Amino acid sequence: MNERPHLSATERARVGMWLRLVRCYNLAFRDLSAGLRGECTIPQFDVLAQIRRSPDGLTFSALSEKLLVTAGNLTGIVDRLEKRGLARREVNPKDRRQTYIKLTPAGEKYCDELIPRHEQQIIALFSKLSDNTVQNLRTDLDALAQALDGK
Repeated sequence: MNERPHLSATERARVGMWLRLVRCYNLAFRDLSAGLRGECTIPQFDVLAQIRRSPDGLTFSALSEKLLVTAGNLTGIVDRLEKRGLARREVNPKDRRQTYIKLTPAGEKYCDELIPRHEQQIIALFSKLSDNTVQNLRTDLDALAQALDGK
């Protein structure tokens, strides 16, 4: 049987930080998913919200960069949004290899109703945190993102 190598206090702290981060993400994801239940999934919401911020639409590759998922993973999500009449694919007439994902008018209306409601769910979810804690977390998470992104 392999024994775990001894971890230093610093290494244990880093592992513990990761486990706490994952737990917090999972708890928030659970509650936010429940808030969207019956409307759409979190991945569908993320796609809709990103497209809403880009009135000219986004290519699959641009959307995958923003969401940190593969373009292949987006295909099924976009298919389901198209079936619901919320999004559409539009081929770039100047470069037919490029396809943009855009919101339909129904998708725009849907986002205009859903996004503010989702924002209120997020505000309520974190309402027990002090303003100081929120600001410190934002700063620390920005530093974490920069370290992980290699910048």
